[in-house]
Order: sequence, then C-alpha cells, then structure tokens
Amino acid sequence: MSEPPTESLYEEKQIRCPKLGGPVTFSYCRVESTGRPCSRAINCWSAYFDAEGLFRSHMSPEQFAQCFFSPPKSKMSTILELIEQAKKASEKPQDKEP
Repeated sequence: MSEPPTESLYEEKQIRCPKLGGPVTFSYCRVESTGRPCSRAINCWSAYFDAEGLFRSHMSPEQFAQCFFSPPKSKMSTILELIEQAKKASEKPQDKEP
C-alpha cells in the first residue's frame, strides 16, 4: 500500500467548487467548515489525488465519520447560527482608540 499524499503538495491547487460556484484551493476545502474539511472535499478532490487517504491519515476514525458521513445542517439552521454569532459579536465591547 502506498503512503497517503501530504496536504502540502496540494495546498494551492485550485478547482471549481460546486458549492460556491467559483475556484477554491485545497487549503480552503481542508478548513471550510469551522476548521474542519468540507463534507464534499473527498468527492471534489478524488480525481486529482487520494483525498480520502489524506483525510483518514490526519483524522481519527470518529472525526472522519463525523465530517464526511454526518448529514449537513439545513440552510435555516446555518442562517440562525450566523445571526446568533453576529448578535454576540455586536454585544462585545469594542476597544475604542482615543
């Protein structure tokens, strides 16, 4: 069995993202979802290298399953989470320069 590819070989490689509709680098796909890989990354990148092997070599089996086999959040729940984050950010006292 061959060694899985290292992520540094592919960091700057670009493909068209079916989710965003434009070009993205592999480095973006690796941390797209709150620091975790995009759930579609294996499907998108497998034509270029062993993306599944790379992710499996860098993640525990539980992390891998949670990232790639969990159902995606609904758009509504994502929107509500973003609204909540924006509310919290606006409530934080901001440093004001004199």
